[in-house]
Amino acid sequence: MYFINPLFLYALFAIAIPIAVHLFNFQRFKIFYFSDTRFIKNLKQRTQRQSQLKKLIILSLRIIAIIAIVFAFARPYIPLEKNKGQSKGIYHIVLYVDNSFSMEGISRRGTLLDEAKEKAKSISQAYSEEDRFMLITNDFSAKHQQFFSKEEIKKEIDAIQISAVSRPLDLVMNYALLHLSRQQTANQKVYIISDFQQSMSNFANIPKDENTYTYLIPLKANTINNVYIDTAWFETPIFQVEQANTLRLILKNSSKNEVEKLPVKLFVNNKQKAVASADIKANGTTEVKMNFTVFEKGLQHAHIEILDYPINFDDKLYFTFYIDDTYSVLSIYGEKENTFLNALFQNDSSINYHTINEHNIDYATLKNQDLIILDQVKEQSSGFISAIEDYVRQGGNLLIIPSINKDIAMSNILNQRLNISRFESLDSQKTRFAALNLEHDIYNHIFEKIDANMDYPNVFYYYVLSKGIFHNKQTLIRLENNHDFLCVYPIEKGNVYLLATPLDNAYSEFQKHALFVPTIYNMAILANIQEKPYYTIGENFRIPLNKIEIQADNIIEITHPTTNFSFIPEIRNQMSGLSIFVHDQIKEANNYLIKDKENIIGGLSFNYNRKESEMVFYNKSNLEEHIKDNELTNYTVLNLQNKSTNAIISEIETTGTRLWQYFILLALAALLSEVLLLRLWKP
Repeated sequence: MYFINPLFLYALFAIAIPIAVHLFNFQRFKIFYFSDTRFIKNLKQRTQRQSQLKKLIILSLRIIAIIAIVFAFARPYIPLEKNKGQSKGIYHIVLYVDNSFSMEGISRRGTLLDEAKEKAKSISQAYSEEDRFMLITNDFSAKHQQFFSKEEIKKEIDAIQISAVSRPLDLVMNYALLHLSRQQTANQKVYIISDFQQSMSNFANIPKDENTYTYLIPLKANTINNVYIDTAWFETPIFQVEQANTLRLILKNSSKNEVEKLPVKLFVNNKQKAVASADIKANGTTEVKMNFTVFEKGLQHAHIEILDYPINFDDKLYFTFYIDDTYSVLSIYGEKENTFLNALFQNDSSINYHTINEHNIDYATLKNQDLIILDQVKEQSSGFISAIEDYVRQGGNLLIIPSINKDIAMSNILNQRLNISRFESLDSQKTRFAALNLEHDIYNHIFEKIDANMDYPNVFYYYVLSKGIFHNKQTLIRLENNHDFLCVYPIEKGNVYLLATPLDNAYSEFQKHALFVPTIYNMAILANIQEKPYYTIGENFRIPLNKIEIQADNIIEITHPTTNFSFIPEIRNQMSGLSIFVHDQIKEANNYLIKDKENIIGGLSFNYNRKESEMVFYNKSNLEEHIKDNELTNYTVLNLQNKSTNAIISEIETTGTRLWQYFILLALAALLSEVLLLRLWKP
C-alpha cells in the first residue's frame, strides 16, 4: 500500500490523546448516600469487570477512528499489478486527443477540445524529461507518426484543430499499438482523451494487449444539445427548367428539449429559393418538404441550412443536381419511321430526336443517346446485339417495340442476350389496361388523382411475355387478364423497357391515348438521373462520371469555386465508364467543380459524416461496465474532469486502487459504534 500524501501520517501521534484520557481518567466522581452499606461491595464486584471492558472497547474505537481519518487524508492506494511489474527505464506514451466535431461541446474550461488539450499536456507533465510521447488525432497525420520529447509534444498538442474525420475507438487503439510495437521497451502506456460518443465506441472490437496499459479519460460537456440535418432527397429524380421540384429532408433533435419554429432555408446557386420552419420533439425526428423552381439550365449547386449552437458542423447539407439543355433520342426502325414517335419528339426543342434505318447505324454515336428505341427492327447480327448490350450496361435506356412479323419478334435473340422476358405467342383476345405502377418514376407525380372509371386504352393484339425470375423487374402497365403490357428491366447501370405490342392502330389504342406521351417522354428524360446528389467525407467511394469523355492526355481536376483549393483525383476509365476516386483529399463540406483544363464538366457535393451528430456518450460508470463485460483487464478509467494540472499529475503518478473512501467509512463506523455503546451499554 502506498500513500499520495504520506506527510499526513504524522497525525497518527494524535492516538496519544484518547490513551491519555483513559489513563488519567478525567471523569468526575459523584457522591451517593446509602442508608445501608452492606450492598456496596457486592455491587462493585459485579460492575468493575464490565466497566473495564467497556472502557477498553471505547478506547479501541477512538484509536481506530483517528487512524482511519489520518489514513483517509494520506490517501492510500494499491498500485496496479501491471504498473508494479514494469521495468525501470524510458516510457513510451501515446496520447490520443479526440478532435472530432462532437468535441466542440462546451465545458467549464471552454470547448471539450480545449480541455482535452489541457489534459494531454498535464499528463505529459507527470513523466520525466527522458520519456517519449506520440500524439494521435483523428487525422492520423504523417507528422505525428513519431515520438516527441516532453517539450515538443506540448507544441504539437497546442496545434490540434477540430477535424472533419472521426475514427472508431478500436481503430485508434490498433493504430496506437502498431506504433508502440515498434519500440524496444516494455514501458508502454496509452491515454485516450475523448467524449466517448457511443456511435464511435465499439468495445467489442477493442484489442487486448497485455504489454500496454490503457487509460480512458472521459470528458463531458455542460449541455449536450444538437439539432442537425440528417439527410435529403428529391421527390422526383427528373429536373426541368421552370418546373416545380420538391425536396424532402430529415431533421433530428439530439437533446432533451423540444425545438419550435426552427427556420430551414434552401439556397440554389447562392440564391434563397425556399424557407420553412420545423417543430421537433425532444430526441425526435421530423420531415420537411420544400418546393422550389429553377429557371436556369445546367449545373446547380445547392445547400440547406439551419441555425444551431454550439455543434454546427451538421447545420448545412450540400448537394448538386443538373438540368440538361436537351435530351438525345435515337429511333432505329426496320421497315419505316414511326409516325407516332415522330409526332411526339420532332417538334420538341428539349429533345434532340433522330431516326435511322437499321442498316445505317453509326455505333460510335450510341453512347451519346439518352434513349434508343428499337422499332420493329429485323437486324440480328452479333455486332448489332453486342453494341446494344454495351450501351445498356454502361447506363443507356432502351425501348424494345416488337415487330408485326411474328417470326422476327419471337426469335428473341436480343431478349435472350439481355436476359429479359421473351415474346412467346401472339394473343388476339381483346383486353384493356387494368393498372399502372404509380410508384415508378415513369408515372410518379404524373396524376393529381386517379379516377376509378379512368378510360384506359384497348388492346387488340399483344405478345405474351414469358414468366420467370428476372432481377428487379417491374411491371409498369398490367392488362385486365393479368398479362404484362409494359415492363422495365434494370441491367447494370441501364434500363430496358419491353413493350408487348407494336405501335400500330391494328394492335392497340395506346399510341393514341394520353398515357403514351408521359410514358415514352419520361423514358428519355429519366436517363439523366443523377446517381447521388452528395457524398460523405471520409468514405472512399467510386464516383461515376456518366456521359463525360476526356482526351487521353487531359487531366481532370476538382476545385472549389471560390477558393484556391484544387487537387487531381485518381481517374479510372473502365468498361462501365469514367470514374474518379478522391481518397480523403476533401476535408471541408461544400460544393465542388469538376474541370477538364478550364472547362467545367460537372459538379460534386461533399458533407460531413452524421455519425458525430448523435449526442449520446458513455460516462465513467458506462466505460467501467464495458471494460468489465469485455474483459479488458489492462484498461482503466480515470476521472480527470475539471481537475487542475497538479491534481492530474498526482492522479497519473498514483494510478491504482484508491482506498481513502474505505477509511472514511471505517472512521464513521467506529464513531457510530462508540455512540451506540455509550447509550446502550449500562454496566
